Amino acid sequence: MADARSPRKRGRDARRDDSPPRRRPPPKKQDKVDRKTECPFLLRVFCKRDGHNKIDDYSPTSVPNCEELQLYTWPDCTLRELTDLVKHALSDARRPRCRLSFAVVYPDKKGQTAMKEVGLIWSTNTARSAPEAERKTLRDLRFQTGDFIDCAIHFPKINGPG
Repeated sequence: MADARSPRKRGRDARRDDSPPRRRPPPKKQDKVDRKTECPFLLRVFCKRDGHNKIDDYSPTSVPNCEELQLYTWPDCTLRELTDLVKHALSDARRPRCRLSFAVVYPDKKGQTAMKEVGLIWSTNTARSAPEAERKTLRDLRFQTGDFIDCAIHFPKINGPG
């Protein structure tokens, strides 16, 4: 006769045979942020004309010596919203046919500074439907507090005489 106080099963066999297997719940899709109740975070944007800053300009102790914008925003901020904020602060970005190229500057897994270009946005929105790059949010870009945004402002080429 088996004893009622038999030793407990361990490891894989610890689960009762009739219990369902454990599964992770599917990840929830992040909804829009309630901007009335959630606090914004500081976003440091470094703007340079005619190209991005060099990756060597970013280090743990220093940042590029160029125009810096300190903006407060939320994780659901799109690149179009970011373009409008830059245009509001810098008059050069309001010129017709001007393009803004955005890159995220972040520490990689080894602790080295890395830069990834994430979108090119026209300063004037002439398209009826926004291109995919304009709809990208900071959350979509996996932006984390403490990362930087590098913004290159490209002006149209002016053809000279002859």
